Amino acid sequence: MDKTRVVALADGIFAVAMTILIFDIKIPAFSSGVTDATLWHSLGILWPHVTVFALSFAVLSVMWVNHHFLFDSFAKEIDRRLNLINMLYLMFIAFVPFSASLIGEYSDHQPATIVYGVNLLLITLTSVWMVSYIKRTQGIEHLSDRLLNQSRFRSVLNILCYLFGIVVSFINVYVSLFFYIFPIIFNIIPGTLDFTEKLFRFSLGEKE
Repeated sequence: MDKTRVVALADGIFAVAMTILIFDIKIPAFSSGVTDATLWHSLGILWPHVTVFALSFAVLSVMWVNHHFLFDSFAKEIDRRLNLINMLYLMFIAFVPFSASLIGEYSDHQPATIVYGVNLLLITLTSVWMVSYIKRTQGIEHLSDRLLNQSRFRSVLNILCYLFGIVVSFINVYVSLFFYIFPIIFNIIPGTLDFTEKLFRFSLGEKE
């Protein structure tokens, strides 16, 4: 199958999912006259939705970049099974607007927090499945050890954070949100891996 068509489909699904996120933020409506104070109050009520929108947009942005990296650097060709795994991945991506809307509306309820965390976890696990399949069927000898170790480190970090977030939701749903946010911040800020290596004195391989 033509890799260009697969990537184009993924781009479209990511674009739609990222756009739909904003639809959950509604302009306040008033049945009578509005003052600055009432408008500010109504806007303040929207902060959970705005926060979840920003978080989910960042989540999808990072995952879009990772998806492109996977198909540009890992996959040499796309067979039927890889395409099916990719479609499963995109299905979980398309589900993000719903789980984001749910947690935006019920941010202080555990079920909403768990659904959101499971959604992010399934996306990451499916991505790891794709990488494992590519490694087994196509080989990844053309990639450097450092690049592979960095990819593995990010995947493990994401999985652990999402799992911790789900577990912590049984204690405090707001703390669990921190675990959902942390890997996004870590992955979106340049140089975090290099800093982590220096801070904890380990190496993911020689720099190119």
